[in-house]
Parts: sequence; C-alpha cells; structure tokens
Amino acid sequence: MKELLIEGTKFSPKVEMNPNGYISFEGRSIVEDSVTFFAPIFRWIKMINVNTLKVDIKLEYMNTASAKQIYSMLLCIKENYSIKDIYVNWYYEEGDEDSYELGKDFEDQLRIPFDFYELAEIPV
Repeated sequence: MKELLIEGTKFSPKVEMNPNGYISFEGRSIVEDSVTFFAPIFRWIKMINVNTLKVDIKLEYMNTASAKQIYSMLLCIKENYSIKDIYVNWYYEEGDEDSYELGKDFEDQLRIPFDFYELAEIPV
C-alpha cells in the first residue's frame, strides 16, 4: 500500500495518509464537491491493514459537506476490522466552541476516543 498525499489549497486541506498507520488533515475544507474530494481517501481507508491508526484533524474551518465527509471517514475507519485501536487528535482554534462541539459530537456518536487540543491559531 502506498502513501496518499493531497496538497492543500485555499479551499481544500492538505491530506497525508501513511500506510504505517497515520492520517493527517490540515488547513481548511470548503471544497465544492466533497464527495469527489474524499473518494480516494475512502478507498485508501478501506484498503489499509494496520492494528493501530492515529488521525490528526487540524482544520481551521470546514463547511457542512466536509464535516459530513469527515464523520463518514471516521466511521469508515471504525468499520475497517483490521484496525483495532483508533486515536483521534482533534485540534481547534482558541475560542472556537463550534469546532470543539463538533468533535465532541463525533466522539460521542462514533464511540471513538478523541483527544482535544486548543491552539492559539491553526495555520492555513
């Protein structure tokens, strides 16, 4: 399995997916067609075969369509039976209660443990 790298733009996040068990999203996600953008990410997740997966989500902003895809991506990870341990690090900007609450909702709904980190500013 190969590493998947998607360069970020002012509308889409930088995505790094390492077959050793690491996924990173950084920037902002306001892509017009989130289904198309996330399609290779879902394919990659369905193919990965690791015991432990760490996910860093460091998004300065995401629109509703992207939030739905992030939720679906985390669900897809949970449904990959080769992955026994999932660790999600959710980064949000200082004072951004909406982002924090979204992460808490995902944690509660998916029953995946999240660690939350408040940052002064998330680089875009």
